[in-house]
Amino acid sequence: MKSWLLLPLILLLAAALAGCSQAATEYAQTEDMAVAAMAPAAGADRASEGMVEKEVVREIPVEAVSAMPAVVEEGSMSAAAAPTPAPVAAAAAVAPAGDFAVPSYQQIQAAVAAQDRIIVRTVGMTLVVAQVSAVVDEIGQVARDLGGWVVASDRSSKHTGFVAIRVPAQVLEDAVRQLRQLAVEVESESSTSQDVTDEYVDSNSRLRSLRATEAALLELLEQSTDVESALLVRAELSQVQTEIESLLGRIKYLEQTAAFSLINVDLRLVPQPLAVDAGADRTFSVGQDGRFRAYFTPPAGIDDFTFTWDFGDGTEPVSGYAYAPTTKPGQKVTATVNHFYGDDRDSPYIVQLEIRGAGPAGVVEGADTLMATVTRVPTIEVFAGESRVVTAGESVAYRGSFTRPEGLRDIQYQWDFGDGSAPRAGIPEPGATNAIAIHSYADHRPQPYDVTLTVTAQSDAGQVEGFGYLSVEVIAAQGLVIAGWSAGDTARTATRALSVVVQGLGTLLIWLAIFSPLWLAGAAIAYGLIRWRRSRRRRNPTMPIKPPAAADPPTVLPS
Repeated sequence: MKSWLLLPLILLLAAALAGCSQAATEYAQTEDMAVAAMAPAAGADRASEGMVEKEVVREIPVEAVSAMPAVVEEGSMSAAAAPTPAPVAAAAAVAPAGDFAVPSYQQIQAAVAAQDRIIVRTVGMTLVVAQVSAVVDEIGQVARDLGGWVVASDRSSKHTGFVAIRVPAQVLEDAVRQLRQLAVEVESESSTSQDVTDEYVDSNSRLRSLRATEAALLELLEQSTDVESALLVRAELSQVQTEIESLLGRIKYLEQTAAFSLINVDLRLVPQPLAVDAGADRTFSVGQDGRFRAYFTPPAGIDDFTFTWDFGDGTEPVSGYAYAPTTKPGQKVTATVNHFYGDDRDSPYIVQLEIRGAGPAGVVEGADTLMATVTRVPTIEVFAGESRVVTAGESVAYRGSFTRPEGLRDIQYQWDFGDGSAPRAGIPEPGATNAIAIHSYADHRPQPYDVTLTVTAQSDAGQVEGFGYLSVEVIAAQGLVIAGWSAGDTARTATRALSVVVQGLGTLLIWLAIFSPLWLAGAAIAYGLIRWRRSRRRRNPTMPIKPPAAADPPTVLPS
């Protein structure tokens, strides 16, 4: 064969085989529908046998499945292997011998019709057990007794564990029943199933087409007359063989997972009871910062604790792990957690606390609840009175008033007169809304005194307070008064006048003392001028002396 004709021939052959593969797939799907329609009764009978479908808890890698015993090379099973799925068994009965028996389309469809559907079942369970390590061994024994094996296990912790097993699909329900009997409590059990019939049929159809392509390429390789053509055929053949190997692995996996169902088992040590006290029911006002803490008494050998508060108002639960001992032997208290309620429309709220502990002695769990009532806090309006002027030593009655909303109890009031004296407290009469006190100021001062009236009461949301204020100016007391004349006032006036005179004299003396150099300098200059003039007269005695000016004649007024 000419080498230049070999490459186009290879490409044409590959395109033809691809078209055949697509047509074969479509034919397989059509044939499947026809066979299913022809045998509804048989399918119904087999469906009545039931299939246990359980939830996947952990995905087991494909590598773990490939390590199963009883699987021989190229996807076939030995005589000692676990039961083969019905599609594979039916097809293998008529398949030709070889490395891997590829069933024909009719054989695959007949097997699918006999099995109805190929279902991969997986179970997920969470078991609470008395001893984790012992139950791990017992689960492995259950798998071996039923013809299965342990895929994976984990017993690194005393308090938790994990086991994954595979058992024949026919005995899955029996396996689940036996596992339930090993638990103190089945915390959760769920299931899932996956229908892989279409994938299995399609994979076998593709495998048959790839086998035919492989045979054709091998024939072309034998007919190649030069190195270049042989290399091209070898490259295409290598790609086809890679796809065949991938499909063989996938078909083998589907066969094995359909024949053996997977059971994932999570183990948790049964907890010991823990006494927890979250406290009495509480009442809060809207927006009030509430503080929560709980007391608990764990058994010996438990060191690590985790607590979670759920405040019942839709906010995220708050968790913590800090705790401290109390004065009571063996008792511990959790760290304080703050929370405030922003609304009272859904009050009361159920507050839930859960505490979990672990240690060498095992696991403990405890819980407690309390009711949190949220209310609107009533407001007390207080009026202490108008500001006033009083005389020192005079006893004066102070009368304040306040509002009394519903829901208040234990109302008290207190006057603080701001002069350092003890506050005056009192309890109003039932239904009264006034607060009265009598007080006298011993001394007067220029600044007024600040007086505060405080009214306190108790409500469902706690203590409520209200405040009122006034100022009091205190003047000095007056002495003896006769017909409007007061000796005390007169004495005070004279004293003030004398103080003014003394103040003025003192000021003058201070001025004279400060400006004394100027006064002395001026006096010295005046004294010098006088001496100079006298000296000058003595030296010049003939110096005319200016006569005094004549006086004006008196003016005579007309009569």
